[in-house]
Amino acid sequence: MFNNNVISLYFAVYGDIQVMIFLAFGLLIACFKRYGYSAMGISLVLGAFVVQWATLMHGFLDLQDGHIKLSVITLISADFSIAAVLITTCVVLGTLSPLQYLLLAFVEVIFYALNVCVCQRVLHVVDAGGSIYLHTFAAYFGLAVSLVMNRPKASVRELKNLAHGSKVSELLAMIGTLLLFIYWPSFNSVLAPADLQHRAIINTAVALVASTVGAFSVSAVVSKEKFSMTIIQNGALAGGVAIGSTADLMIQPYAALMIGFSAGAVAVIGFKYVNPLLERKLHLLDMCGVQYLHGFPGILAGLVSALVCGLASKSAYGSSFYGAFPAAVPMQGTEDFAQLHAIYPSLEPGDGRSQWTQAGFQLIAMAVSVTLAVVSGSICGKKGYAFIQSVNRLIDRLIDRSVVRKDTP
Repeated sequence: MFNNNVISLYFAVYGDIQVMIFLAFGLLIACFKRYGYSAMGISLVLGAFVVQWATLMHGFLDLQDGHIKLSVITLISADFSIAAVLITTCVVLGTLSPLQYLLLAFVEVIFYALNVCVCQRVLHVVDAGGSIYLHTFAAYFGLAVSLVMNRPKASVRELKNLAHGSKVSELLAMIGTLLLFIYWPSFNSVLAPADLQHRAIINTAVALVASTVGAFSVSAVVSKEKFSMTIIQNGALAGGVAIGSTADLMIQPYAALMIGFSAGAVAVIGFKYVNPLLERKLHLLDMCGVQYLHGFPGILAGLVSALVCGLASKSAYGSSFYGAFPAAVPMQGTEDFAQLHAIYPSLEPGDGRSQWTQAGFQLIAMAVSVTLAVVSGSICGKKGYAFIQSVNRLIDRLIDRSVVRKDTP
């Protein structure tokens, strides 16, 4: 039987997220003059593949009576997995074959699902917008894949030439940025508790406008040239990532403005100064500046969330306190839990955490996400590349044999 409350609550937002994933992301990564058509095609096929594979992976980790539950929320979780894969894809955009992209998605979804399971069910991290377990993980997974490929300096220069855009491709990418800007509040609020979603929408919208102002302001200071569309696109959206972990928490509007402005500034400075340094010293190729839109802002989100969790109080949150911090609910069998359960019958037992303990778990979750991303990304980049090379050699041999047989009288 369908739950009409779930349908009315999630279906409209699910449509917003579909627009973000399949349309906005597709337009955003069509920013390369020589790779626009291929990028949009790759994003579509990866999205279609990941929806199916992620549903299975998340289902295997959350079996209910031996069955995988399928609902609108399941599809939304699968869309979050698509976002993680597309973020990673942007790091190596235009440098892999279609088969390599599919292998990358197959492996990443496994480790992403594991990371979500650890962060949400073991560490009970407060992260409504997925800034810690999604954006940070995806960014450093992709950077690890790119790093272990160990391209020579000449190859890095050649691939960077691929990143040049035309007026048409940059216009398409800007339209994609605007769509992400419009729908990002839906992304950050959809998995928040129902009574906190309104706050998540407002905080995300405030952070996005602040990051846009920050991106333009800092770009004007650090660059004497015209505004770079690529840098502005990254900086304008960085606020949505940076506010993700605290979007549904009780922060003042000035705090959301500060978080958003800081994220926009960090994105511009990173793209302008850190990116060329990493290319020159480590030959680390980040084709779309993912580290400065998702990596650095994701780490900023984790640090800010730890501070906000530590300073939270029951008096400030009122009846929504345990919805925002479910791990703070007293443990099963305690007198405190019995008293709360009499007032809130739907309340589930927690770990009885203090607020500064929750702050520590926020930092642990961030460390786990980065570590798992770097380790699994390195393995995927090294072993996956070798596997694809072996498959290509096998295919070439089969083709050569079939040609020889046809030529043999």
